[in-house]
Amino acid sequence: MKTHFVEAFCHCFLRRFSSLTSAVIILVISSCVSSCAYKLSSKVDTLPQNVRVIYTPLFKNVSTEPGLEAYFTNSLKREFLNSKAMRIVDKEDLSDAVLYGTVSTVEIVSEEGAIEAKDTKFLPKNTILSTTTKITVTVDLKLQRKNSSEVLWSSQFKQSRNYTPPQLTLPVINSANNLYNLSARRQTLETLSEEMMQLAFDRLVDNF
Repeated sequence: MKTHFVEAFCHCFLRRFSSLTSAVIILVISSCVSSCAYKLSSKVDTLPQNVRVIYTPLFKNVSTEPGLEAYFTNSLKREFLNSKAMRIVDKEDLSDAVLYGTVSTVEIVSEEGAIEAKDTKFLPKNTILSTTTKITVTVDLKLQRKNSSEVLWSSQFKQSRNYTPPQLTLPVINSANNLYNLSARRQTLETLSEEMMQLAFDRLVDNF
């Protein structure tokens, strides 16, 4: 009888010990996962060599499209304003580094499609209409230490986006609407500035 009691006791002890061991292992794993998750979520934006204050002058625009310098400058500044680890200032003297930007090229290419006379009674035979317009922008960025020629970081960004140009359809609308075309093109360029500067900011801080 003592033997049965001892066997039962040992079996119960081992089962509880096994459960306790499993609980400890699960607790340790959970702590590690929580710790890793905390480290990942607590990652902050950083720049090289303790650069925390940035000055961004108005972009240069050497492309054929006027006014883009304001779009890209404002879009980049918004990215820095949303960052908690960095500060952007309006004067170079107050900064640690200067981030220069240049809108280098803007390419606008129209894709053409032939419309036969049978497709519409309002247009001449084989009228050529642009069905899609593709805009490609190239921007160069350079982070330079204040009052120095030392370049801390530089990169080039190139991105494209399509928009639909005005169409020739009805007799009362027998010419392309230039105002619509300009508005659609400018809106597309503004969207490109936001997307490209978000990518530029992410690449800048992830690089260090």
